[in-house]
Amino acid sequence: ARSPVDTSKQIAALTVSGMQTAGASQATAIALHVLIRHLKSPELLGELTTAFEQHQALMLQKPWPEQMLASFEATRRFLESAARSDSGPEATGNAG
Repeated sequence: ARSPVDTSKQIAALTVSGMQTAGASQATAIALHVLIRHLKSPELLGELTTAFEQHQALMLQKPWPEQMLASFEATRRFLESAARSDSGPEATGNAG
C-alpha cells in the first residue's frame, strides 16, 4: 500500500516553472483522456501501449528521477484506461 501523498508539501516544493509544467501536463492529460475515450478501440489501445513501452524502455536506460518515472507510469495508466473497452472505475479516472 502506498503512503498518503501530502499534496500541499509537493506543491510548495515546486518552482514556478515546475508549477506551470504541472498545470499544463494535467490539462493535456485530461484533454487526451476525453479524446481517447471518444475514439476508443483495440487498435488505439495497442498503439498507445506500444508507444509507452518503447519510451519507457528508453527512459530506463538512464537514471531518471523516481518522481519522473512514477509520474510517467501514473499518466500512462490514466491514458491507457481511457482506451480500454470497459467502463470500470479505472476508466472514469476515479483512483482508489
